[in-house]
Amino acid sequence: MFNELLLKSTYYTTTSDITEEFYNPVLSMAVKYDRVSGYFSSKAFAAYSKGLEGLVKNNGRFRLIISEEISESDFELIKNGYDLREKLISNLSKKLNEELLPEEKKNFYNLAHLIATGYVDIKIGFKKGGLFHSKFGVCEDADQNLIYFTGSNNETQAAINHNYESFDLTTSWLSSAFDQQKIFQAKDEFEKLWNNKAQGLNVFIKEIDEIIKRKIIQYDKGRLILDVEMLEEDCLILTLEEDNLVLQDNLVSYEINPKDFAIAKKLKSYFDGGFPNFRNDLTYIDIRRIITIFNDYSAKKSFRFVVSKKLLDYIDKQQYWIEERSHYGLFIKNKDPKIISDFKKFESIVMQELKRPLREQQMWSAFYMHQMKKSANFSVPGSGKTSMIYGLFAYLNSSEINRVDKIIMIGPKNSFLSWKLEFQENFGDKKTLKVLDIHEEEGAEVQLRINSASKNLILINYESLPKYESALREILDDRTILVFDEVHKVKGLKSKRAEVAKRISEKPSFKFVLTGTPIPNTYQDIYNFLNILYAEEYKMFFNFQPNSLKNPTSSEIQEINEKLYPFFWRTTKKQLQVPDANSDRIIKLNMNENEQAIIDLLYQKYGRSPFHLYIRLIQASTNPELLMKSIDAIEIYGEEDDSDWYNQFGGDVVRFSEDEINLIRKVSTTNKYQQAVELATSLVNNSKQAIIWCIFVNTIDKLHRDLSARGISVAVIYGSTPQQERDEIIQSFKREEIEVLITNPHTLAESVSLHKTCHDAIYLEYSFNLTHMLQSRDRIHRLGLTGDQYTQYYYLMLESGHDQRNTIDEKIYTRLKEKEQRMLEAIEGDVLSPEPRSDEEDILSLFKL
Repeated sequence: MFNELLLKSTYYTTTSDITEEFYNPVLSMAVKYDRVSGYFSSKAFAAYSKGLEGLVKNNGRFRLIISEEISESDFELIKNGYDLREKLISNLSKKLNEELLPEEKKNFYNLAHLIATGYVDIKIGFKKGGLFHSKFGVCEDADQNLIYFTGSNNETQAAINHNYESFDLTTSWLSSAFDQQKIFQAKDEFEKLWNNKAQGLNVFIKEIDEIIKRKIIQYDKGRLILDVEMLEEDCLILTLEEDNLVLQDNLVSYEINPKDFAIAKKLKSYFDGGFPNFRNDLTYIDIRRIITIFNDYSAKKSFRFVVSKKLLDYIDKQQYWIEERSHYGLFIKNKDPKIISDFKKFESIVMQELKRPLREQQMWSAFYMHQMKKSANFSVPGSGKTSMIYGLFAYLNSSEINRVDKIIMIGPKNSFLSWKLEFQENFGDKKTLKVLDIHEEEGAEVQLRINSASKNLILINYESLPKYESALREILDDRTILVFDEVHKVKGLKSKRAEVAKRISEKPSFKFVLTGTPIPNTYQDIYNFLNILYAEEYKMFFNFQPNSLKNPTSSEIQEINEKLYPFFWRTTKKQLQVPDANSDRIIKLNMNENEQAIIDLLYQKYGRSPFHLYIRLIQASTNPELLMKSIDAIEIYGEEDDSDWYNQFGGDVVRFSEDEINLIRKVSTTNKYQQAVELATSLVNNSKQAIIWCIFVNTIDKLHRDLSARGISVAVIYGSTPQQERDEIIQSFKREEIEVLITNPHTLAESVSLHKTCHDAIYLEYSFNLTHMLQSRDRIHRLGLTGDQYTQYYYLMLESGHDQRNTIDEKIYTRLKEKEQRMLEAIEGDVLSPEPRSDEEDILSLFKL
């Protein structure tokens, strides 16, 4: 609104560019502009027609009263005779026909369009026995703020650009009651003039002659003219309007036939609904092909084809932006001396904005993200990716920079609490958290639309993303940082979640994807996050085909890594000097006779079904009663991976005899399970907290009962635990009100920090899933550990005697450590490679089938 503009009390043409400092910004916010000017020149209109375009967007109106230097008696003659009327027409026509430069002509033609569509209206003022020489204006915005100006300036190019002119401003929101009278008197005076009610002062206002009006309107092209080339005659013009490709047909010598081969066949794939409507997702590569086709087409049909300068500039900009970013990303990652001064300035502002300082590597990450504007952060879990984002926000939201207002974070529900707590820990009392948590709001969509402007952190979970797409696209703008946390959860090349994520990412300039596991499956995992970040530039620069990403050759893998390297930042725990964890403590327990009998039974029953045998052996080593229940793929791998494993585990038709059931029931708990209970009890007795990692809900509940019976404060979290209850449990655990937390990796392995009070983790049930294993370990091994603190992991294993059928605990652990080592080598080498998962080869190798 007007009261947000930086206005001067007086403007002099010698010291101010009144077009850019006054007319264009004021008119862009106006809904009404009433102007009285002694002289008229079309070039003045051309100068600020950009401001008038803003007025049109506000559905505003511009009323102008101008004079013609003829007396009232002459005007009376006009009424009585056509000849004298022609003299008036001739005078005004000469002014309309002033020679305009191309850019001025473009803007004047826009004015013609505004008059034709009724946004601008003009009347002529006459003064009996003298000149109509009044000069004042009144502007009004949507909030009814008023600006009144008066002075020597006319509505002419000379008054704006060449003459020595000045005018004074009076504003409704700054003026005294005395000065406000000027504004209201000016409004009343204009209405009198406009409605021709000032005859008593010998002033007469008349409608502009229709012939003159037609003289202006004849320039109307039926749309706002955005390129000078659009005024060229007898040619077909290709240009860009609001990022969409547009054809302007000014042809006279040839009529485009949509059935022509070039249109109907060669260009067909580029249209949306047919000629001449182009698709809105065309890349600069597509546009270059379209230009080539039209060049050939126009040469064959002998008509002129023109590409606007605006479109050519757009192509150049798109072509070189991504290449330049690639080089610049390497520049920053190498910490080139030429950027150190910029880094220091960035660092200085961030340090004064944050209460908790960033580590040096985190500061560089935040600086990198600022410079790149859109990039990936693949720092390892526990390295403080959230703090890196807050470092960037601290800079961009500072009063000195004032570039963004808020962060919109899309991520798993588990991450919400961490984002809230980290905000407070990073900013302390230097910035107040104003959060909109989509799960804590009634009428969340309405809250998003109405209250988002007053928030600095908005949290949306992936499952809700499609539901809130419309609201998000409405509120996402250039003053928002858009973050996708744990972006590997955006799965499926054509999934609804992926498509929505890409669509909502169009507007923000600052957008980032975060994950410590960028390629959990195959190289196809890069497709979604690269398209979220770079959209059109994906095809321009990366252009990896989805099918080739599934199983790339070694040379293709090298190309993938070379192209990706400049566009992601990775910080390791080693770089942050996080103390190493202690060596894993392996605790092996011998089977008793009944436990061995159950293992033998499972090999007998499931010998021909290695996938079922794999799961049943994990269950039998800890909690044999699970053998009586059907296998639940969701319970094993979580909802995200259920579809991948459903076919493998959906056909368990094994039936046990009564004797076999009695055998299983004899073993209510195994030696391995009992050791977990004893170990947790021992840790608690030594005033230590513990987290126990399981897979199956039945095991979690059983442990809860058995530990509670010993007087231990225990809590459990699994898939059905409501989010609010999860957050409360985590907070209680951090306050050391809970001594043992029991959970599973697919529920709590991501986005939760427990390292400040808990340093011991017990692994009772575990699978081949390396991602789950590593992420669960990172809950207690993170940035923030001090040199005198330790991290200890315990792995419990049930094993048989010599030459007997065995469980697979040790084999799973050994294979996980091999995979972990390979992954760590890739991380240290800054190479992106898929993380091996529990696949057919791993499982089959267990049983040498």
